[in-house]
Amino acid sequence: MRDIGPVLRERLETIARERARLDQMEAGIKALLKLENQELVASKNGNGDQAAETGNTPLADFVLTTLKQAKRSVTVADLKTAASNAGFDFGQKSPGRVLHWALVGKMRSGIVEKVGGKWRLKEVTQ
Repeated sequence: MRDIGPVLRERLETIARERARLDQMEAGIKALLKLENQELVASKNGNGDQAAETGNTPLADFVLTTLKQAKRSVTVADLKTAASNAGFDFGQKSPGRVLHWALVGKMRSGIVEKVGGKWRLKEVTQ
């Protein structure tokens, strides 16, 4: 009969490393949630103050609403056109850049995903 002790010890070490990695991820996600929930300083770059009902900035609400209503993946250019049509004020900032980073922030939060150069709401599986 083969001694499985070394294999089990190796597996325990792997589990410990994985647990440490997950702990780091959890800390990062908690830090992102904390930042997301903090009051944002009003600015003229399309972000503005957080809306009390959603906890999102007006820009984030606009992006999420537009993605939900589109019912398809959209490009940053599509969002830029929609923002322009809605009269969204980006001040002196580049609308494409502001929208891109808003999407990246939502992607890092696990809300949207980028597939084939287009953005969409991430499907929630239960």
